[in-house]
Amino acid sequence: MTTFQRISILLFCLLPLQSILAQDVQQAINALKDTLELKEGEDRILVLKDIGMKFRSIDYDSAWYYTKMAYSEAEKQQNEYLKARMKVSYGILANGKGNMAQALKYYNEALPAIQSSKDHFAIGALYTNISNAYEKTGEVDRSVAYQLDALEEFKASNDSIWIAGSFNNLGSRYQAINEWELSKEYFYKALSIYGHLGHDYYVALTFNNLASVYLHFKDYPKVIEYAEKSYQGFNSLGVQFESASPLYNLGHGYKGLREFDKAREYYEQALEIQKEKGDWYVIVHLKNDISEALNQQGRFTEAESIATEALNESLEHRLTLAEVDVLKTLSSISENMGNYKMAHNYLEKHGVLLDSLQGLERAKEVLNLKEKYESEQKENEILRQQNELVKGELALKNRNSMLMGSGALLAILLIVGLVIFREQKVKAKNFARETALEKATAEARAQENLREQRLRIARDLHDNIGSQLTYLTSITDSAKRGIDKGEVFLMEKLTQMKQFSLVTISELRDTIWAMNKDEISLEDIKERTQQLAATVHEATDDGVRVKVEGNPDHKVLNAFVGMNIFRIIQESINNAVKHSGSEQVQVRFADVDEKVQIEIEDFGQGFDASKESTGNGLHIMRNRADKAGIYFNQESVINKGTKVTLQVSA
Repeated sequence: MTTFQRISILLFCLLPLQSILAQDVQQAINALKDTLELKEGEDRILVLKDIGMKFRSIDYDSAWYYTKMAYSEAEKQQNEYLKARMKVSYGILANGKGNMAQALKYYNEALPAIQSSKDHFAIGALYTNISNAYEKTGEVDRSVAYQLDALEEFKASNDSIWIAGSFNNLGSRYQAINEWELSKEYFYKALSIYGHLGHDYYVALTFNNLASVYLHFKDYPKVIEYAEKSYQGFNSLGVQFESASPLYNLGHGYKGLREFDKAREYYEQALEIQKEKGDWYVIVHLKNDISEALNQQGRFTEAESIATEALNESLEHRLTLAEVDVLKTLSSISENMGNYKMAHNYLEKHGVLLDSLQGLERAKEVLNLKEKYESEQKENEILRQQNELVKGELALKNRNSMLMGSGALLAILLIVGLVIFREQKVKAKNFARETALEKATAEARAQENLREQRLRIARDLHDNIGSQLTYLTSITDSAKRGIDKGEVFLMEKLTQMKQFSLVTISELRDTIWAMNKDEISLEDIKERTQQLAATVHEATDDGVRVKVEGNPDHKVLNAFVGMNIFRIIQESINNAVKHSGSEQVQVRFADVDEKVQIEIEDFGQGFDASKESTGNGLHIMRNRADKAGIYFNQESVINKGTKVTLQVSA
């Protein structure tokens, strides 16, 4: 499933969540225009804004015209709150055009005034719009955080339609990190509320969301069933732009059934609607899907032309998530056309760009946000119960005081004894509750540690072993296709396979070494570096010598930091051996300003550090250092050599 499928279904949630009961949007606009002459002051501004928002479903130019008119009147009245409301509308229109940076700018300008209004409804609506924009930029962790905040605001305002909208949005966010069962659960929650309230527009929206979930499960008949319901619902309401997304999912449903001509027909209908709307984010994804359908039909030249056009548009409009999908499609097309070098180049760019999005880290942060939200809900429930218990105890003490005032001394003593007994009982209950809470906290902490360990292993396997196995698979496929080219060709491919296999085994050993340790000492890192030096000496017939110097103190690092330091040392030495032409590489361990410092230096040809590197090595090393909190610096002088410096607290 492409990134657009996860996000396009959410575009409708950018609408103000007001009841859309009119069967014809134009009739609703005409009704608002009829009332405009009777309005003045704040009421007139809000009617102008509503007209603009309704035009958004059929004519974006008119939507901008009326929204700007509303902002101009708010300026004349010097009403900061209404100006902020109009800035939110600007953001919604920019988002609809696929310009997330401009949308977030408008939202952030509106945020202070909206928050200070204490209007739960307005605050929640703004948080929802910010959440939608962040999902389009791929920042799912921020997106979920804002949507959870929005849900709390809507609960405070007791607004069922907005609560359902938050459920819908959260369903889409969990799609973004492949939590499909959670996504389906939230969509059905939203559908239940919308159906009960009779909101046909949002019922149609949620049908389309569920179609995207069933698309992930490859239940194509269900995809077509729900997307068709959504399309019919939007058509009956006369909202043209919104019908693009169910058309898109209908295309995917028929593509899954291998009815490619029918799939293309739906894709092209959706594309025409989005071209009229001018949403480049959606346009690029639709072109990518059309090229995928052509590729599967064997129409490679047409597929390549459309996909190349989509790639250029994604670069022009800085649509990183779309660029990731288009690069993968171009790699597949090039491979089918027999251009394996170009296929490899596209796949390599796809991998680097995908890694830069830090999907695993964001997925972890999103799930942590969900757990924090649920924990906060449980803590609030515990506090509520404790508050009720305290109120009950106070009422009991008041009754006891009245009895003490009219009773005898013996009765007073008995009551005092009863109060003491009850207090002891409450203390015992509190102690038992605290003990249970501590146990639950310890278990949650253990689960968190286990999850972090799993994510660390998965990231390392993905970054290193996964890439090697991908290259090994590509070489195997190439050898299979070129089996008629003779022994020399096959021997070359077998040699390449052997080299990649040896590198993969080495990477796997390093990963297992780090997995078996909670902490890694500097002595461990030095020892592994010396083993690497011996391997270099042997591989180059002593043509390159790696000298390891310094005696690090008995300091230890956590396994994640230690593993990333060794990986950077390993990459730096490999770069020196491959590119520097130096006969000697020095690795120096030292203590500097209460920090551990490691320098890797060669004395070769160097390079112009002012020019941006075209390779992946430097990007990967910097990325590792950033993730692990390691200071990283690389210096190089032509004809003098290159030095990499690492620093970390221990």
